Amino acid sequence: MRLLLSLLLGLMPILAFGQSHSIDEHELFMSGTVEDLDININTYYNAIDAVQVEWAIVEADVPEGWEYSFCFPNCHPIGVVEANAEFPAGSEQYLNGHVYPNGIAGEGILRMQLTTNGAALDTVTWYATIDAVSGLDTEQATGIQAFPVPCVGQLQLEGIPAGATVVLQDQAGATVRELRMTSAQLTVIDNLTPGVYVVTTTLDGHIIDRRRILSL
Repeated sequence: MRLLLSLLLGLMPILAFGQSHSIDEHELFMSGTVEDLDININTYYNAIDAVQVEWAIVEADVPEGWEYSFCFPNCHPIGVVEANAEFPAGSEQYLNGHVYPNGIAGEGILRMQLTTNGAALDTVTWYATIDAVSGLDTEQATGIQAFPVPCVGQLQLEGIPAGATVVLQDQAGATVRELRMTSAQLTVIDNLTPGVYVVTTTLDGHIIDRRRILSL
């Protein structure tokens, strides 16, 4: 009984401390093309109690030429990779990451470590993807399916009309596969290496479908 009581008493500060704050999302995904000036996505840091927070970027694995900045809650200029702030109890704080690709395609990871009240550690990670291919807002054609998504080395296409051309491009814009459909049938694209691809389907010189595919 004494041992159980000691364990419970020992856990009480930890449980109480864990209630000081919460973060809505710890992993954030954003994407764009080389034509975008910047891409960004945000989450929220929720201060349940009054807290003091220190943050620092502990990982920045991005293509050479990319720049990035953060807002927490105020927006900092490019180059600021650590700061601190105090938040009142019951407040919601904006936490945002920006990537400026500067016309460079690629994938990047930015990881922020947050220390609350000198002890509690959290991380928020931004995953960014910039494609070399523009015009990804084209509406996907009704009836055309690509599956599974994400795929693991093999992608299946269904519903592509006869006479259409399917082009698979990597993030750098290089053509990986080009298929000319002689009939409307299930098509399998295999031996895909891990990465992000853009699948574009054209018919009679017009783009009828364009979508982004992830291969694991």
